[in-house]
Amino acid sequence: MTVFDAGERPIGAILRANQSAPPDELVETLAQAVVGLGGTDVVLYLVDYAHVALMPHPDELPHGEQPEQAAVDGSMAGRAFASGEPMASQRDDGWHVWVPVTERTNQLGVLSMTLPTWNDDVESFCTELGLVAAHLVVTSAQYTDLPHLMRRRQDMDLAAEMQWSLLPPLSFSAATTTVAGLLEPAYEVGGDCFDYAYNEGILDLAVFDAVGHGVASSVLASLLMGAYRHGRRDGEDLRQLVETIDSAVRICGGSAPFATGMLARFDIAAGQLTWISCGHPQPIVVRRGSTLDEIELVPALPLGLGSLAAVVGDLVTVDLEPGDGVLLYTDGVVEARAVDGELFGEERLRDLLAREHLSGGRPQEVVRRLVRSTLSHAATRLHDDATLLYLRWDG
Repeated sequence: MTVFDAGERPIGAILRANQSAPPDELVETLAQAVVGLGGTDVVLYLVDYAHVALMPHPDELPHGEQPEQAAVDGSMAGRAFASGEPMASQRDDGWHVWVPVTERTNQLGVLSMTLPTWNDDVESFCTELGLVAAHLVVTSAQYTDLPHLMRRRQDMDLAAEMQWSLLPPLSFSAATTTVAGLLEPAYEVGGDCFDYAYNEGILDLAVFDAVGHGVASSVLASLLMGAYRHGRRDGEDLRQLVETIDSAVRICGGSAPFATGMLARFDIAAGQLTWISCGHPQPIVVRRGSTLDEIELVPALPLGLGSLAAVVGDLVTVDLEPGDGVLLYTDGVVEARAVDGELFGEERLRDLLAREHLSGGRPQEVVRRLVRSTLSHAATRLHDDATLLYLRWDG
């Protein structure tokens, strides 16, 4: 079966229509292509900031049905989201279909629809439609608040709004390397942030934990990220980056601002990871179901305290093996407390990381599961920000 004649170019038609359509009508734009398949009931689901639910748009379909949010765990939409594969189920009114909405490896959500038929040609087209939907979501977010509002499952405080605006996409893949990050509490986060950038075969990564909470911490986090990106784009090495960020924090003013930080640089072709810690927990390297021991090194002070002692510590280089994973994290993960006061702890984190890594799950799902485990231990209430940035290298 040929879904469309070659001359109709449905994907091109969507992109052309999107050039002049109102940016908050992206679902209507996508629905035009589904009509060409004889389909109906197009719903765009975007994952919420905590990555536990998929939030639907529009609120009401033409025949009056009101789409409900779908759980990431335990729903067909959630299965399509977590697996990155289309899902289809035949029902009385036709085929109910869910396709991932993914930009590169950044999981944005799911596009659902009802179709009269389902075969390889239709599946191929719907998969491409999911890629187009991701493009529309990313571009429309520059012109309308709709994608941002869709992702809110609850009220978000100002500090969290500021923090999320700083972050890069939550996942990225190039060549044999994938990186995925997440932070909690998603709607109240203040001081944690992370960044990464790929340039000419080198992947730079950084995790920061700014002192305090709330807006003041978010302002400091913004300074950290700005100084880091500025120095990185100026071609500075890791030691120079530490000095640049420390200087920026020290002239910030306020009541002795400081932040711990972990800066890393990964040569993808060589499989060589180099990192430097500024008062921050060391990365955890996981290999074939177990984690490597910490490295003994001279401790350095957090960023912003360079006038007291050295903030430039030892530069550590690790040769990774194909299949290795590396986890950067903030202390809010291991310091999460259960109701009885028991800490989540580094040993528990290492054990869970080893198991999740060995399972071969996608890095995005590994990070999501680690965050869920942390929240479960703390009875869903964290007293400090918890951030994870996970890299997997497949050689």
